[in-house]
Amino acid sequence: MWAHPQTLITDMNWQQQKEEEMKSKWIVKVIVCASAVALLTSGCATNPDGSYEYKRTAIGGVGGAALGAGVGALIGGGKGAAIGGLTGAVVGGGVGNYMDRQAAALKKSMPEAEVVRDGENVYVALPSGILFDTGKDALKPSAKESLAKGAATLKNSETNIIIQGHTDSTGSDAINQPLSQRRANHVRDFLAANGVPTSRMTAIGYGSSRPAVPNDTAENRTLNRRVQLEISPNEKARAQNSGNN
Repeated sequence: MWAHPQTLITDMNWQQQKEEEMKSKWIVKVIVCASAVALLTSGCATNPDGSYEYKRTAIGGVGGAALGAGVGALIGGGKGAAIGGLTGAVVGGGVGNYMDRQAAALKKSMPEAEVVRDGENVYVALPSGILFDTGKDALKPSAKESLAKGAATLKNSETNIIIQGHTDSTGSDAINQPLSQRRANHVRDFLAANGVPTSRMTAIGYGSSRPAVPNDTAENRTLNRRVQLEISPNEKARAQNSGNN
């Protein structure tokens, strides 16, 4: 049967999009699990919603940058250590339950995202390349759609949000640091435009100073070009949930 050329082009574009989505999810899982294997006998779990995170019982009290490289969450790449090593501890009680609910809400509103709970915090990661084109700081349409979904949850939460911009090591610090700051600023501003109070957000650009993985391959450099969200309970959340277990 003869197919119209436009139909063939559309089918090819759809197939390429699906292959890119599968590759992004695969990269995220590899980064998370590979980092855990070096430290833990059983570290990576698949959530019912299809996202990946560390098993809480397997982590225990392990800390350091190596674990952070697997557990940290980011936007625009795989799992990364943008804020240094994570403890692996899990907080229970009222605050822990509150942050569990925040994580669950983000997973529901952003099914394309990776959401990780660690300690009192929640870390969120979107597939590689969804936010920005290489060397650019303008948010892509797909980025705005995903961030708008996250903002719907975050705007009414009692949390503080640190938005951290990162680049790979290509180029000089004079270029990379301002670029990472602009990217973090644009994410903050978009969340603010969608209802998240600016008083609860901080944007920081780190340039190439905190890579998630070595900048030794093109794929790794893609993972290091990212914006990471760290979401933590604010004082009001702690006070409201201090007596709940």
